[in-house]
Amino acid sequence: MNQPLPRTPFSTGLSGSARELEIRLRNIMSGPKKRPPIPFLILMFSICIFCGNIVSCQQRPAQPTIVMETQYYDNYHNYLELPMLALPAGEENEAVEAINAALNNLREEYAQLSSRTGTDALENHCLFYPSTTDRYLNLLFFRSQFTTDLNTGHVFSLVYDKKSGELVSAEDALALAGLNEKALLDQVAEQMEPEINPEGQTYKIALHNLTLEGFRIKSDGQPVFYLTGRMDDVDDEVLDAVSGADQLFVWADRAVTIYDQYGLSVPLVPAEETDKLDPPLWNQWYFAGEEPAGGFVDKSALEPVYTYVPGENPYGNNFFAVLLEQYTQYQDKWNVFCAWEQTDTDKAGDLRVTPTYLGEIPWDGDAYAAAYQICYTFYINGPQGLEWHANFENIVLSRSAQDGEFTGLLARMDYEDRMHWMTAEEIISHAVGTAPTKTA
Repeated sequence: MNQPLPRTPFSTGLSGSARELEIRLRNIMSGPKKRPPIPFLILMFSICIFCGNIVSCQQRPAQPTIVMETQYYDNYHNYLELPMLALPAGEENEAVEAINAALNNLREEYAQLSSRTGTDALENHCLFYPSTTDRYLNLLFFRSQFTTDLNTGHVFSLVYDKKSGELVSAEDALALAGLNEKALLDQVAEQMEPEINPEGQTYKIALHNLTLEGFRIKSDGQPVFYLTGRMDDVDDEVLDAVSGADQLFVWADRAVTIYDQYGLSVPLVPAEETDKLDPPLWNQWYFAGEEPAGGFVDKSALEPVYTYVPGENPYGNNFFAVLLEQYTQYQDKWNVFCAWEQTDTDKAGDLRVTPTYLGEIPWDGDAYAAAYQICYTFYINGPQGLEWHANFENIVLSRSAQDGEFTGLLARMDYEDRMHWMTAEEIISHAVGTAPTKTA
């Protein structure tokens, strides 16, 4: 029991005077008095600065800039705006590479448009709405094209997180809004219900194929979502009360609106939130009532020159331009356009001109007189929704015997039932009279 305890470097004896013991305990508690050497302090300070720089670089990668590679606007109402992203020299980023790859795919879809003619080369739109915040670079595109059936606008979007250097997914954007995709679709359908099925309506309309197509993130960190869907009867096979229409919906701050994809009366992104580029983008010059820098590309020279054979191409070359000139008196109040059939895109304020070729005869030696029956239809909002009212008339156009180009109006008159049994020559003679005698 009285064996001595072993000594260690970590123990101190308690023998001796009380004064000696106090001094020894104070020395233990106060620690060594010697300061670290100066070179050691400098080394540690440098390491801290270096580590801080590494963290800083990881938090803020090199920032891409928008470079406009394609801005194309022609007199066939084709408007293309296709950018690329550029990084500082020597910098690389997988997300930027993925964005540029997607933009290149988009560019490929329109690669031949500037050299094409015909109906597939009319009214193709790829309109760019860039918006940059402290955190995000939003690349948003409104896309539409002319068709005789459906003319539905679509949205394509790419969002880059400048802080993380990564692409933002739709799931990430939904999480910012505290939603999942189903909850978003349910919100849109619920908010649109009173508009598509107002009180007293005797038939039921539903939203079909509601789809989330794109998004952007505002400066407050909240997303705006863009969706498409078709308003139509709940079951077309049972009831066809309305002609269905495809719509583009905008969800922002938990409120839903329908975008005017046909009239393009407002920008898809508010002007104050849209980046201003130079040369100006479509959304900059169009809503200012201006034209693109350098004007519109004239594609008329690309139209094929026909060897004219009477009756072979009754709607060729410049027919529609000359025809629409006859209805300029309506253009202040009506959206005048040519189409053969009513479509789901017709709306109040439209005037649809439908031509039917009747025939043509030689006229004045170097021209032809070509007769057409015209049905021009006005669309208005009525008590039961969209209504249309049709008028009929006959017009006679002069046409060059050399190239088949239409050169103007010879006569027009109201349609009469008896004209149903008349030949084109009889109608032309009735409208214009006999052909003039060519003088030497």
